[in-house]
Amino acid sequence: MSITSGQVSRFLRDFADNNILLAEVQFTEEDISDAMMFALAEFNAMTPISSYTGEGFPNDWILLLGTAAHLMMSESILQLRNMATYQDGDIQNIGIDDKHAQYSQLGQNLKAEWKATAQKFKQQLNMESGYDSLSSGYRYIYPGARSRR
Repeated sequence: MSITSGQVSRFLRDFADNNILLAEVQFTEEDISDAMMFALAEFNAMTPISSYTGEGFPNDWILLLGTAAHLMMSESILQLRNMATYQDGDIQNIGIDDKHAQYSQLGQNLKAEWKATAQKFKQQLNMESGYDSLSSGYRYIYPGARSRR
């Protein structure tokens, strides 16, 4: 089973009803699909190298964390690019797109959890695959070889 964009939106609580300032979802299906593709590419580049796709990915939680991390880092870039502060009269400064630090921190936290979990998962898969072919040069020595001296 692979995660869907709807599941990512629910995990991030990204609903138009809940986004009071936006009145729409923050991340489109295309944004989520791209973030998922980047999370898959990064996972596949970790050693041992793999070639998983979205449908054949072995762990939904790892893919969800990686997708969310990529979305948060992407949003932090947008926030940084569009950051502006203005003041109107005696009213306190008003910031527009001034949440770069928060998105960046959230992205880094998600990325750290994703990376640690993904590396442990890949190590486990690698160890499990080794049991099928774990061998030694001693396997060619037959039991009677020692008694022929």
